[in-house]
Amino acid sequence: MSTSDIPIPEDAYKGVTILFCILAIVGALARTIIRFLNQQLRVLDDALLVFACVCLIAATVLLVNGASSLYLIIAFQSNPQAAAMTSLQQVSGTIAKVQRETYPFGVLIWLCVFAVKFCYLFFFRQLIDRLRRITIYWKITLALTFITCVFNACASFIACPEFGDNNLKCVTPYYIHRITAVEATTIVFDIVSDLMILAIPPYLIWKVQISRRQKLGIAFFLCLSICMVVIAIIRISQVHSPTYNIWATFWQQLEGCVAILMVSLTAFRTLFISSHTHSQEKRGQKNSDGYRKRLWYKYKSFTSERDEKRGKVERAKIVPVDVTVPNATLTRMGTYIRGSPR
Repeated sequence: MSTSDIPIPEDAYKGVTILFCILAIVGALARTIIRFLNQQLRVLDDALLVFACVCLIAATVLLVNGASSLYLIIAFQSNPQAAAMTSLQQVSGTIAKVQRETYPFGVLIWLCVFAVKFCYLFFFRQLIDRLRRITIYWKITLALTFITCVFNACASFIACPEFGDNNLKCVTPYYIHRITAVEATTIVFDIVSDLMILAIPPYLIWKVQISRRQKLGIAFFLCLSICMVVIAIIRISQVHSPTYNIWATFWQQLEGCVAILMVSLTAFRTLFISSHTHSQEKRGQKNSDGYRKRLWYKYKSFTSERDEKRGKVERAKIVPVDVTVPNATLTRMGTYIRGSPR
């Protein structure tokens, strides 16, 4: 196998790995700051994210340090003549170094990925308190996700539990097939757990009475873990390749980074909604002030017209009246008062 047959050059392997790790950590820090400013910090969610970030950093360090030995093992597997020219002690030492780096890497990166999944699950838990059926489904998903987490974290030790002088068995055909089978199982479990988690948001969106635009926005941000499913499918596409170890570790570390980035984007959704709501409140306040002013002007105009009409009516009623009484009338009245005959 030539260098061109390796899917990812070693320098690109290390560089992209470090770059995505930095992006994930920056995204997690931005999420924490935004949630702190909006007073939305939750102990469990944020503790899981911090744990995921710690696991990702440690896994990245192990992967970068063990990359050279991993590429050397691939060279031994693809070129038996070169391996025959190398002493068994040197080959065994190289395999031991790969095990020291990649086995803990597998544990840490799976813990990172599943910590993000648990973060999603506990976020959904707050939305389904009063929904009995989905609560039961959530508990089942939580239990199966935990079992899958334990299995995937121990997958490397299950695939080849040979160490020390016996570690050369890990490059024999039997263990190569066994490693391939275990890796395929972990990917299938990973995809199934993702799909089970992804089944929760559509149910919530169907039950919540909000506008279609809001439902689409929530669905987009709550279903971002679909990216993790895509990465898992990409990883399994090369499961039978001789360079699968390089391909798998690269995409597995990338899945951990993308998982942290995806869960961090939910904070930006919260920031957008908060700013959008604030702008709507300000716009509504301005509209309300303008409406009150227009109503006041209309009231003043109405009262002015009413006062003007009332003034005209009152002026029309005030008409000079002649109170002069005729003399004949006064004479008859006086006669009546003196009691003259009728």
